[in-house]
Amino acid sequence: MAREVIRQRKTPPELVKMLRYPFSAEARHASAELARDMKDLMNILSLRENEYVIEEAERRVLAALEQSPIPIVNTGEQTDFLVYPTARVIVDKIGLPRLKEYQAEAESKTVNMHLSKESTSFVMSLCESAFGWRTQLIDSQRRREYNSIYELEMRYSNFLEVAPTLHDSSWKLVNRPVCHGWVLVRLTELNRMISAKFKRIILQSSIEIPPIPERLALAIQRIESETREKIHAREPWRATETTLAALPPCISQMYHDATSGRSLPHEARFALASFLLRIGMSQEDVTNVFRASSDFVRSLAEYQVRHISGKDAGKGYSPPSCKKLQASGFCPVYIGSIFDPLCEYVIHPLTFYNVRAWELSKQISDHSWYVEKKKRRQALRR
Repeated sequence: MAREVIRQRKTPPELVKMLRYPFSAEARHASAELARDMKDLMNILSLRENEYVIEEAERRVLAALEQSPIPIVNTGEQTDFLVYPTARVIVDKIGLPRLKEYQAEAESKTVNMHLSKESTSFVMSLCESAFGWRTQLIDSQRRREYNSIYELEMRYSNFLEVAPTLHDSSWKLVNRPVCHGWVLVRLTELNRMISAKFKRIILQSSIEIPPIPERLALAIQRIESETREKIHAREPWRATETTLAALPPCISQMYHDATSGRSLPHEARFALASFLLRIGMSQEDVTNVFRASSDFVRSLAEYQVRHISGKDAGKGYSPPSCKKLQASGFCPVYIGSIFDPLCEYVIHPLTFYNVRAWELSKQISDHSWYVEKKKRRQALRR
């Protein structure tokens, strides 16, 4: 009986467009009508006639991995609205932060692409029903005032939900015309904010996943294998909550000092830059780590990072060993200000990073295995 109910639910023509906008109230309602929770979704995906949902979710995740436009499936069945949540389940089950970042980026870019083809009234209605954002058209007189640059205005509280995460200076409130609590925006900018809000929803949410059907488990295994291979082969290291947690205490302290604007000694800058380059961060991103410093000069910083990376010389510098960092006073564990048990069993920051990253990926919190597996142990002050 459940199978018949699911198969008989067709997508009304007026709802088809909402397949492009899975964050919309209409898409969420259509999905919830079939699957009220994750358990319901797993039951639906276990039915043979709904295997296409898993296949399309696979395509969706793989498109995100390739940073290609997200494919929109439209079979006419209401189960089409389950493709997006199934793709989210796949990514959350794999548990790789960088895959989730890929998904959020590709989904938001695809939404922005679709929004560029929509009418102003549709975009205004969408952002209000999905996020509760209030927008209104600017009258012709005020448009002439601003040389027709802006078509809309939105409540400043809604504007501030997303604008601070967009890095261009034009998004700063001080650089915007504001009138009685309304901020002037262009339609293209509203599209950008909607897609940025969707991206943040994906990045900040997590899913509690019940036991999954075999067909979905096979899809997850296949995508996980391909994802790890591609990410390892070509993607530069990005500073995320998880990757930062894998940094050794010495490098973590330098990184946070640098990004907080504190001026580091030359030896510490070299250690930090050479380490970040070795674990895969791009030269541009390494340069930007130091930009908060009061004595930052971009051209000089770019030259120094390029030199450390070995682009000109043909080989890069290796970061200092634990022993050298201790001698320079840059090891907080050696000084005694903090403690991490792994530091007693490694002699190089890169070794620490590789081991801790592996522990995080496997969700290992019990460190008693250090004593059994690590024979070499260094003496640290207490």
